Amino acid sequence: MKQEKLFWSQYNYLYHSKRNGYLLFNSETNNIAKITKHTFRLFESFEKNPELIHEIDKSQIEKLIEQKVLVHDKKAYLNKRRVMYYFKAYDTSNLGLAVAPTTACNFVCPYCYEGEDKKNVYMSKETEQDLLKFIAGHKRTDTLNLTWYGGEPLMGFESIQRILEGIKQIKHMKLGLHNMPTNGYLLDVNKSLFFKENPMDSIQITIDGAKEYHNKFRMLPGNRPTFDTIISNVDSFMDHNPDTKVFIRMNLTKENIASYGPTCVELSHYWAGRNLQIYPAYVKQLSDSCQAGCTVVNEEEKIAFFKELHHKYGVKVTYEPQNRSTGLCGATLINYYVVGPNGEMYKCWNDLGDKSRIVSYLNSKKNKPVNKQLAARYMGGRTAMDEEECVNCNVFPICTGNCLWIRHKKYYEGENFHNLCCTRKDNLDKLIDEHYEELLNK
Repeated sequence: MKQEKLFWSQYNYLYHSKRNGYLLFNSETNNIAKITKHTFRLFESFEKNPELIHEIDKSQIEKLIEQKVLVHDKKAYLNKRRVMYYFKAYDTSNLGLAVAPTTACNFVCPYCYEGEDKKNVYMSKETEQDLLKFIAGHKRTDTLNLTWYGGEPLMGFESIQRILEGIKQIKHMKLGLHNMPTNGYLLDVNKSLFFKENPMDSIQITIDGAKEYHNKFRMLPGNRPTFDTIISNVDSFMDHNPDTKVFIRMNLTKENIASYGPTCVELSHYWAGRNLQIYPAYVKQLSDSCQAGCTVVNEEEKIAFFKELHHKYGVKVTYEPQNRSTGLCGATLINYYVVGPNGEMYKCWNDLGDKSRIVSYLNSKKNKPVNKQLAARYMGGRTAMDEEECVNCNVFPICTGNCLWIRHKKYYEGENFHNLCCTRKDNLDKLIDEHYEELLNK
């Protein structure tokens, strides 16, 4: 009988740690095992010569197959990931919309990626009706996942009110996920009460670290401060909307990253017991619009930052290498659009306001040029699964493939984005050590 061929999984990673000895990590299962030096050397030989695998005991082989250390098909994970990716990308059971009732914003953040050329456009009542007709036209879809976007979406609050009332009149369509990113400054009691009657699943409010840093980077025209008003509005919103998850996103650069720990602790205590989560986000240099001399936090600094959060401030962090994201985003979904205030439609949030990247209009009778090729590229073009470097990488299962907008800008438009790899790849040894010790402590 012909012997079944076995392979050393490409997702195995052998690591001799100075702190924890000989370790085996598998990025597909996210398992970490401490092994003997002898086993470590044996596994190294499997990596170089798969024929040696059959020289070990059968029961050991079965255990290694069960843990996916040994595999029958080297491309099994890639094939499964590709199927799941396109199955979700072409799912038409939901309609997803990110609606920008306005491109106007009340803030003048110096790092805003839209730069100084942004125009203040508000959605007309005619366009609101076009939007409702577009939603109602999806007869085979019964769930609408809706995000309010901008600009600052609350500057178009009257449009939000009218559109939500109109959606209620569409009998075959129910509102599924309902959320909003906002700077929080306009989230007064009146709006909090409105969303009590028209509940959101979640709301994301951005601050920039401690009060002194925030007021330097997220200000009203004339450098007027915003921090205290936002905190007060969050208080009021949570009082009236206890079931809505509030995400406090802290934008971080090298200038304010040190303020995250104490600010996170202070706000966590202040809002203890509330339906709220605070998390860090790193400012990215997506354009040349930053006027604040933004210094982007590099990958090694991110790991050091998380260690300090845990050890110095007692903030709960996880070093688990696994990222459970599918790598999908709205741009890749066939039934997802970003809708601008003039009724123009895009595939990616980053494209809002760029006329060359409009893929359609709510009102199909508007005979205006659209970029159908861009829509096809987002949904069927180059992904990490088409990159030889990615599919041959031993940490591919824990990488989302990075932002598709960045990938396409680099490969199709020659933009200068250097590294598309995830933080986990460049800091894998550190993550494995920290996660292994985290597991031991549990």
